[in-house]
Amino acid sequence: MAGNVSRWLFRGLVTVLAMLAIVVTTVWTLSNRQLAKRYAVTPEAVTVPTDSAAIVRGRHLATAIGKCVNCHGDNLDGQRMGMGPVGTFTAINLTRGKGGVGNLSDADLVRAIRHGVAPDGRPLVFMPSRAYSGFSTTDLAALIAYIRSVPPVDNELPPSSVGPIGRMIIARDPTKLIAAPALDHTAPFPAEIPPGATAEYGGYLVVVGGCTICHGPDLKGGLKEGPPGTPPSTDLTPAGALGSWSEADFRKALREGMRPGGIAINPFMPWRLTKLMTDEEISAVWAYLKTR
Repeated sequence: MAGNVSRWLFRGLVTVLAMLAIVVTTVWTLSNRQLAKRYAVTPEAVTVPTDSAAIVRGRHLATAIGKCVNCHGDNLDGQRMGMGPVGTFTAINLTRGKGGVGNLSDADLVRAIRHGVAPDGRPLVFMPSRAYSGFSTTDLAALIAYIRSVPPVDNELPPSSVGPIGRMIIARDPTKLIAAPALDHTAPFPAEIPPGATAEYGGYLVVVGGCTICHGPDLKGGLKEGPPGTPPSTDLTPAGALGSWSEADFRKALREGMRPGGIAINPFMPWRLTKLMTDEEISAVWAYLKTR
């Protein structure tokens, strides 16, 4: 009797291990297929300016709006970001220093920023090109002009490593961590929208600022985009949290990281950068959110 139970337990264990091996192999194969895929992208030509006004504009886009510095560092010299079992992602050194990619061509930078694709065609992981594909030609050119102007910094970093949970995410829906398969790489640049405190310009800032990545395309929130423990994102529509806010409340949230009543916003919300937005830009975003 005892021998039969032992054999039954052994067979059960072997079955479980075999099933686990199949699952692991499947996840590994599917995720590798997505990570190894090559995208043939020929980006539209962009004329990159060199004047000081364009560089200042590019710096503003890299900080307050696009928040490139949140991942690549204040000096754009790159950094490693640990996301637990999701993976450890490397925001590369964008300067001309040792370990940097500052010598990439303008076309390579457009391909990376706008399409989420490296020069060799592989997809970039954790690159928010779903947002950056919304940049106008003028703003993307200014952003590249700023990147070109940054002094070289020596900082050699290892490549990103995708963890087991990250591989499961990619196997199930690669667009959660890889922008390239979600984009139309033949789409033209969006139309230029004149800056101003208008809902139309606010909608532009919401897209290129990445708000829709964390708060969802409908801005209704509920997503957990961030490291383990990140709370669900807030509903930014009038039917949600913002319905009882004033524009002054919204401005304080972006400038001080505080909700009405003195409640601190989770630090994953990059208010250290949104506080650099101009009054006009904040008013524009507020005007757009009120239309949702």
